[in-house]
Amino acid sequence: MLGSAGSDRALGLDVLRGVAAVAVMFSHYINWWDRYVADIPVIAPGLYGYHAVQLFFVISGVVIFNTLQKCQSVRHFAFLRFSRLYPTYWATLLGVALLTWLLFGQAPWPGGLIVNTTMFQEFLGYPNLDNVYWSLTIELAFYVHVAWLFALGWHTRVYRVCACWLILACIWAIAVGKPNDEERDLFALLFVFDQAAFFVIGIMIFTIRENGIDVFKAATLGAAFITAFIVEGLSGLLVAVTLAALVLAAIYGKLNFLVNRVTLWFGNISFALYLVHRNLGYLWLEKLSAAGYGPVISIVPMIVMATLLAWLVHEAVEKPSLTALRRIGDQRFKPVMRKSQVGQTDNG
Repeated sequence: MLGSAGSDRALGLDVLRGVAAVAVMFSHYINWWDRYVADIPVIAPGLYGYHAVQLFFVISGVVIFNTLQKCQSVRHFAFLRFSRLYPTYWATLLGVALLTWLLFGQAPWPGGLIVNTTMFQEFLGYPNLDNVYWSLTIELAFYVHVAWLFALGWHTRVYRVCACWLILACIWAIAVGKPNDEERDLFALLFVFDQAAFFVIGIMIFTIRENGIDVFKAATLGAAFITAFIVEGLSGLLVAVTLAALVLAAIYGKLNFLVNRVTLWFGNISFALYLVHRNLGYLWLEKLSAAGYGPVISIVPMIVMATLLAWLVHEAVEKPSLTALRRIGDQRFKPVMRKSQVGQTDNG
């Protein structure tokens, strides 16, 4: 655990991943029922899920820059990202499409399904077959920028690039105003202006943990908070500060009291759970609510089923594919170990 001297893994980050995925699932299910069936006395459930995704972005800023410490080239970095994301993504994309067809009679859209396998569908002008994929588009754009920074060697002085990124994000927010996800133009999509603050927070937390704090890093972190305020208002600032505090607590071991088999298990299945729960859950809730069942009878079984399905994907696809591909990668790319690392595994 990173919180201990000489430790090499922040298990608290795994716990936060699990918490974020569960929060997104609860947010989607409760918000759907509240919107389409009957009021549920929960405060702003949709916002909880959205901010949980922003927690993923902060964690990604930490983990991706940690990953660069063992990468020997951009190709190596791309391979690590591919092995982490695509097998699980493909399994859930095709599996959910098949289950949707078999259980609910909704035949898949072949063209959309094929394009969605690339994960670049938004850049190609196609809709996401599942709305949760919007965050994957954001992550891919972030990876592209990390790759060119790494290629140029600028990742070692990234606070300068981050400062420029935040300035552009503020100019964009002031000039254009933050649109909803469906209205984001290609330029904003490519440069991730609406979520830049959260990635930068993660990057700065990583650099501070690795090399200590100085005036430049502190100023860049402060600029990220200001950017969150300009883009999303006071709520954005409060969320940014809260998420930064949580991730800092995790990597310094202050959340170790939350680490146990259950929380780590949810952390392990978090990516699969995030991908499988929404479309199937909405169809299930629609079916049961139409039959007159209440929210508990409808939502609780779907939570259990989504969790079990995510565990199945994790065990049958995610773990074996990651192990096999990383073995191939270790043979082709000899990992470079630079300084201490946040984690042995790369779950960003």
